[in-house]
Amino acid sequence: MKKPSLIKTVLSALFILASIFLFAARGLPEECTAMIAGRNTTFDGSILFIKSEDDSPREVDYLWYVPRNTYEPGAVIKLRAGGTIPQVKETYAYFWDQCPRTAYSNQFINEWGVAFGSNACASKEDSVKEVEARGDLVKGGIGFRLRMILAERAKTAREAVMVAARLLDKYGYRASGRNLSIVGPNEAWQLQMVRGKNYVARRVQNDEVAIIANTFSIREVDVDDKDNFICSPDLIEYAIKRGWYDPKSGENFDFARAYSPERIHESPSNTHRAWNMARLLNKNFPLTLKQAEEGLMPVSVKPDRKLTLKDVMAIFRNHYEGTPLDKSGFGKSGEYKTSPHKTPHNICNYGTHRTTVVQQRNWLPVEIGTVTWRAIDQPCASVFVPWYLGATKIPEPFQKAPESFHATQKDLLDYHFKPPVETWDLDMESASGIFACLGGLVDTTYGRTIEFVQKIWSDFEDEQFALQPTVEKSALDLYRQDKAIAKEFLNNYTESQALKSLEVANKMIYKIKWHLWGAGGQNKIRIAIKVDPKIYDAYVGEYDGSPDLRLKIIKKNDRLFCSTEDGPQLEIFPESENEFFFKKVDAQITFVRGEEGKVTKLIVHMRGRDIPAKKIK
Repeated sequence: MKKPSLIKTVLSALFILASIFLFAARGLPEECTAMIAGRNTTFDGSILFIKSEDDSPREVDYLWYVPRNTYEPGAVIKLRAGGTIPQVKETYAYFWDQCPRTAYSNQFINEWGVAFGSNACASKEDSVKEVEARGDLVKGGIGFRLRMILAERAKTAREAVMVAARLLDKYGYRASGRNLSIVGPNEAWQLQMVRGKNYVARRVQNDEVAIIANTFSIREVDVDDKDNFICSPDLIEYAIKRGWYDPKSGENFDFARAYSPERIHESPSNTHRAWNMARLLNKNFPLTLKQAEEGLMPVSVKPDRKLTLKDVMAIFRNHYEGTPLDKSGFGKSGEYKTSPHKTPHNICNYGTHRTTVVQQRNWLPVEIGTVTWRAIDQPCASVFVPWYLGATKIPEPFQKAPESFHATQKDLLDYHFKPPVETWDLDMESASGIFACLGGLVDTTYGRTIEFVQKIWSDFEDEQFALQPTVEKSALDLYRQDKAIAKEFLNNYTESQALKSLEVANKMIYKIKWHLWGAGGQNKIRIAIKVDPKIYDAYVGEYDGSPDLRLKIIKKNDRLFCSTEDGPQLEIFPESENEFFFKKVDAQITFVRGEEGKVTKLIVHMRGRDIPAKKIK
C-alpha cells in the first residue's frame, strides 16, 4: 500500500488544528484593521488604503472581475433581508475580492478606482426587530449589497458617499454598526453607519492617517462643514433623545462615544490595535497604552515621516514586537520562542486571510495609477503582489473555486452564501490553498522558518518596487498610443508576477518540509547574507579544539570553507559578519575576537553543544 506523503500528513494535522482553533475562537471579537493615508503623508503623493480581513484561519478568497452590465426598465436588486432596490440602467465594472458566505468580508474596487472595505463596529442601537418596528429599517434594510451597489454606481468617493446616504435615508442599515472606507484616486472617506438611518461620513484629510479597528472612530462632527462631513439629518438630536449625549455637559458631541458601547469602544481588541498603528506611524505618539485602553484614541495620526509602501506593509505585519503586549518571546536576537499569532489582538493574526494596500495616484490614468498590492493569508508569511486596475484578466489559481462566479446558474445571494462544501477543502492548485499551506507550515515552526520566508518575500517585493517606475513608464507610453495594448501589457505583467508568487511559495513549502521533517532535517532554515569577502582574511587559519576537533578555515575565490584534518572542505555561509552556517550539515560557526580586535577562537554549534576551538595559526 502506498504511504501518504509527509506533506499531506503534515497538512492534515495543520488543518485539524486550525479547525479546533476555529471552534474555540467563534466567540472572539472581529479583528479587521484599516488605515487610510492622506496624500501629503506618503512618499509619492498617493493615497494609500490598507485593509486586513480577519475572520477565521480557514476562509478562502477568490478574485473576480465583473464587467459592465445593462438592465431592462423595472429590474431590481434582491437584498438578503428580503427587500428589493430598483436597479439602474447600466452598472460600472468592478473587481470583487470574494470571501464566500461572509456578509461583509468582501472588498470591491471599480473601474474608476473607487475602493470599498469595511470594519464591523457594534453600536448601542436596538435589535433589528425593534428598529424595523419603528420604521427605520424598510423591508429589513440594506447590508451585504451596499458596497457592491456603490461600486456599480459611483465614479468618485464623494459620489459613493452621497449614493450611500440616499440609500440609508430610504432603507436603513441592517448591521449593528460598520465603518465603510471609500477611497478613490482624488479623496477618501470613512462612512460610519448605525443600525437604522443614522450615519456620519468624514473625509480623510491630506495630512493625516486615519486608523480604525472594530469600533467607531469619528469623534467631533461639524454638521455645517459639507466639504468634510455628510451626516444623517438627526444624528445629534437622536443621540440626545436616547440619552447618549448631553449638550449641557459642556462637551462637544463625540460620535464614537455617543454611539459605541463602552465595552466595545474600550475593548483591548480595539484599543491595542489602534494604539499599535499609532505608535508605528509616529514614534512620539503622545497617548500611553493605558490612555488608549480608556477609549481615548483619535480618529487619525500625523506620521513622523513620509510613508512608503514598505512602511505600511510592515505595520500590517506587526505583532507588538518590542512592547509589553508581545507574548511571542521575541528578543534582541530577533528570534521568536513561539508564534506571535498567539498574542491576543494582533493586526496580523490567526484569522487574517487577506490584506490589501490600494495605491491611488490621480496624476496617472486610473488603469495604471490605481494598484492593489494583495497578500493572501497572514501577511507576515505572505507577499504583496501588485494588481493593476487595467489588468482585468485574472489567472486561474486566483479564482479556482468549486463553482465559478462566471459560470454559475445561481443568483448572487445563493452563489455567495450557499457555496459548495468543497469550497473549504485544501486545494493546492489554488492561490488560497498554497498560501494557507505556507502560512500553516510557518506558524507551527515560526521561530525556525519566518526569517527564511520573510527574506524571500522581501526580495520579491523589493524587485516589484524597483520595477514599478519602469513598468508604469512603458504602460503609459503604450496607453498614449493604444489603450487596449497598454491594458494587455498590464495584464501580462500582473499575471506573470501573480503566478511567480505561487511558484516561489510552492518552492518554500517544499524547502520547509525538507529542512524540518525530511532526511536533511535541521532546527532552523538559515539565510546567507552578502558581506565583504575581505573580512574572511581574519578567519583563515587553523583552530584547535582538542580533544574534540581540529579545524582549518580556508578562503577560495572570495568564499569561505571549513575542513577537519582529513575531511572534505565544506563551504560555510555568512548569517552575519562573524556567524556562519553549513548547508550540508546542521552546524554553525561563530568567530570570536579578543580585546585587540583579532580573531582568537571559533565556536562550533552542533547538536545542542557549543565547542570552542582556539586559533593556533
